Amino acid sequence: MTISTRSVATLPATARALRWAHYLRVMFPPVALVPMGAAQFFSVYLALQALAGLAPLRFGWAALVGAATTVLWMLLVRLQDDIADADLDIRLGNAGDPRYRDRPIVRGEITVAELRSLRGGALVLLGGLNATLGAAWAAQAALLVGFAVTWLGFHWFFIPALRANPTPLAYLARKALTVLSGIYAVGVFEDQFQPVTLSLWIAALLIAPCMEVAAWEVGRKIRTPEDETEYGTYSKVLGWRAAALLPPAFVLAALACLLPIGVVLHLGWGFVAAVGTAGLVAVAACLRFRLAPTRARAKLQPFMEFFGAMVHGALLAALLIRNGAAWS
Repeated sequence: MTISTRSVATLPATARALRWAHYLRVMFPPVALVPMGAAQFFSVYLALQALAGLAPLRFGWAALVGAATTVLWMLLVRLQDDIADADLDIRLGNAGDPRYRDRPIVRGEITVAELRSLRGGALVLLGGLNATLGAAWAAQAALLVGFAVTWLGFHWFFIPALRANPTPLAYLARKALTVLSGIYAVGVFEDQFQPVTLSLWIAALLIAPCMEVAAWEVGRKIRTPEDETEYGTYSKVLGWRAAALLPPAFVLAALACLLPIGVVLHLGWGFVAAVGTAGLVAVAACLRFRLAPTRARAKLQPFMEFFGAMVHGALLAALLIRNGAAWS
């Protein structure tokens, strides 16, 4: 049942909290995205310790704040996307687009005003957590720069051509902002341990998650020609044949970053096998669609998500097995 904006404003706090919880369950499922965000932070934070020769790897309050910040940052990006694109999402959903018709904003289960309130609460929580770090200048500077660039990204960097025609390729460029969360992890590491000098290995560590997210972003926006709608997909802009080759290219780029890191950190053949196998599965799914396209085979998102989960899970497991861990 759709609830009017006026009636929403008079809902008791408990009812509004339930609406927020429903939105999160649908659009930002904590059971999947909280571990993913935490793993994204820890894979960089702990790999930096390993590169610096620290053993055992150390966890502490700053690490917990860093992981929570990364998750909240992901949530803020999700909320900003839904706030900025609410009108388009509702139009696509009402037109029957399967990706949008069941979204809470389309079904009237939450309003833009409530999303803004949730965004404000997430910002306050994120700021409060980082305030507990005290004079953690590197982390806080990285966070401020990251927020500034993210804000510019949502305003298309004030480039009129991008704002007037926000193609999927422009959205993909904006997804490259993922690397900023890695820079924040570098800032937390610097405040806790030692200054970081940019090297080939650190650059690879920061680029790999960006390539992984790019593979996911493109993979979830590929359709067969008969399934295309007003929704902007990469297959609609590039053609399904060309678009199907992008996710495997990003997967291979991520592997090109990760596998040498595994070698230099002596993470063992288990890490190489796990990450390599996940990458090959993702590439094979894309090539299968490219060679014999069907509606079912166009659903590449699960394979990209499997690859991302395996990358972070295998890296964390290998780092902890190799170096151990301690609370400090």
